[in-house]
Amino acid sequence: MIRLSDIRYRYPRTGWVLKGVDLSVDHGEYLLIGGGNGSGKSTLGYIFNGLIPHHFGGTLQGSVTVAGLNTLEKKVSDLLTHVGLVLQNADAQLFNSTVEDEIAFGLESLGMPGAQISERIREISISLGLENLLSRSPMTLSGGEKRLVAIASVLCLNPSVLLLDEPYGDLDWAASKKVCQTLLEINQTGKTVIIIEQLLGTLLEDITDCLILDQGTVLYQGIPQHVHEALSRVRLLPRYSRREAKPAGKELIFSVRDLSFRIGEKEILTGVSFDLRKGEYVALIGRNGSGKTTLLKHLNGLLRPSAGKVTFLGENMGSKSPSEMAAHVGLSFQNPNDQFFKYRVKDEVSVGPRKIGTVRHEWLNEMWNIFDLHGLLNRSPYRLSEGEKKRVSLASILAMRPQVLVLDEPTSGQDGRFREVLASLLGKLENLDITLLIATHDLAFARAIADRWLILHDGRVVADGSPEDLWEDKSLIQLGALPPPEEHFPPSN
Repeated sequence: MIRLSDIRYRYPRTGWVLKGVDLSVDHGEYLLIGGGNGSGKSTLGYIFNGLIPHHFGGTLQGSVTVAGLNTLEKKVSDLLTHVGLVLQNADAQLFNSTVEDEIAFGLESLGMPGAQISERIREISISLGLENLLSRSPMTLSGGEKRLVAIASVLCLNPSVLLLDEPYGDLDWAASKKVCQTLLEINQTGKTVIIIEQLLGTLLEDITDCLILDQGTVLYQGIPQHVHEALSRVRLLPRYSRREAKPAGKELIFSVRDLSFRIGEKEILTGVSFDLRKGEYVALIGRNGSGKTTLLKHLNGLLRPSAGKVTFLGENMGSKSPSEMAAHVGLSFQNPNDQFFKYRVKDEVSVGPRKIGTVRHEWLNEMWNIFDLHGLLNRSPYRLSEGEKKRVSLASILAMRPQVLVLDEPTSGQDGRFREVLASLLGKLENLDITLLIATHDLAFARAIADRWLILHDGRVVADGSPEDLWEDKSLIQLGALPPPEEHFPPSN
């Protein structure tokens, strides 16, 4: 089905990203391509459907054949029915006005009759739980919901090879389980499935073959039962040291009372109330579409409540603009592309401190070191991998040393090594009296970092307490606000 021989590749004006990769993928295989950030995983995937070299340019050496076709001699469109690619950045793949139109677009391009299109949309939306989203604009969805729509838009084309670049990165536990089961069923029909992923979890139980990359070379290739040594060498499986819980301070930073927010007739948040005190480390936990990102945007003035009130240090937020709050509350977006506006990484990270007059060169140097940015400083943030973009966005916020650090899915797209480093870094921020609020699906990371969890479900706060107490609350599991422990990897101690 796919044959790669001695593949070497470099993007324009960069060094070699892939350095002599050989790979054969047979019909019906279920292949996992793993590796740390910058190992060349996504780059390898772009070679399968001709995006490299036809879209990205650069220098490609070696030979690539897909279904007997030489990809160097074929257009990307010629490979569309052979290799269906779900991109790592779902926003880059969605451009229609409704979810239904998004799923239908590819089918219409292939000239499929309307009745068949409707039936295909019905089948795929049921399998991925998208029935209630078909009339919504993709741009109004959560990051995880967008990911599911992107997967559906490719799945419905029924390609010979289904290639997914980090499909689980923005998905909650329930959606991940659903996608995992769907992909297994697709593979069991005889279709070739290739997953590029860092969140391995139970994937190793389903796949038939593994390829682990390290700095552009093959570190391991073989059956999943023998891959764990390679995973340890590239630190894909994080080992967290549990942060020691600290008592909350007395100073009230944020007070949220009966906050509700709606878009048109859609109620996103309903009657949300909680307090955040100085020095607290809090995790905001919830399913895709539960309202986590919407709630975070109320804490720096990006959104205004439809009802209720938010106060910061005793002052009503209603009159404060995002620019006024920037020096106090640093928000790192779920999608880092929404955060960039400079052409060099160095400028992106330093622009915030310059704007608010808090430039400290020793602290900026610390950002370069902590987030491993030295080799990226003169590159455009828009041309980085999604994992590298996330590191830049986190550095740009922390560079301003805000009183409150708000992180939306900070571990998305990051390998185990970076998750360990980030957990260690956040633990050290206590010395700076920073208050931390994290929205995340990474429950092991949340348990290692946060003393307190807020559980958001269908736009409402349904629980507030220590992670130990909430994990034992059977009603939260029955509600679907937390996963059953046996279906989720146990949090690290």
